[in-house]
Amino acid sequence: MSAQEQQAATTGAGTQPAGTTGQPTEERHAFGTAKTESLQDSGWWRIAIPAFVIVASVALFLVPLVLLITLLVTTSFNTESAAAHQGIPLAWLWITMIVIEVVIAALIARGLLKIFLTDSWNYRT
Repeated sequence: MSAQEQQAATTGAGTQPAGTTGQPTEERHAFGTAKTESLQDSGWWRIAIPAFVIVASVALFLVPLVLLITLLVTTSFNTESAAAHQGIPLAWLWITMIVIEVVIAALIARGLLKIFLTDSWNYRT
């Protein structure tokens, strides 16, 4: 027997280490890595997300404006409205609310457009 074979026989080569006796061994499987997976996308989100944000921003302006302009026309410019009969001018109220709504909607829309439109175009392939 050679010296290497004797050393292997005395040190217990080929057996489990002392700390792992009685523990079952697990087989490890590699299911893929980023290098082997197909990570390509269709790119539809580059169009869908900005389109949705643009539509939502337009709706953010239009829905309150339609309601407030309707109230402005029906209460301030209509001589048969209750406010006109009582002599209470409400035009200033609706105009102020329209200005406030436009400013708030502009800030929100600017933030959304800045976030979603600038980032999505940076990922072009």
